[in-house]
Amino acid sequence: MTRAEQIMRSFNRNGLICPDDDGAVAMIEDVTDPDGRLFRMEYRSTPDGKRAIALCRHNPWGTVNAGESYADGHVDDNGFLCLGSRHSGQDLDDSPYDLDHVIRRARFWCTGFSVLKETGEFPQL
Repeated sequence: MTRAEQIMRSFNRNGLICPDDDGAVAMIEDVTDPDGRLFRMEYRSTPDGKRAIALCRHNPWGTVNAGESYADGHVDDNGFLCLGSRHSGQDLDDSPYDLDHVIRRARFWCTGFSVLKETGEFPQL
């Protein structure tokens, strides 16, 4: 078992975890916001867990970006999540974030996105 798989299992032992054809390790999990709305997230990581990205695969507010701009919703129309100002691209090799950080931030993003849809503003950390 790779380090990435160990990290993923520690976050969600029921997540769908598998190596991908491109050498990445992927996990699909369902995340609920505090009001019970269900998001489906995908995390992709290098096997060592040192580089990772997150994608929204289902958004309860509609399409993955629910009509929000990338600047407002922090999600591209392909589902890619911007998890911080250090992201320079959407490729796994471009990510400056480790898997632990990505999973935590993506889960927060689900709540933040619902706040955006309810109030018109994404919460600031």
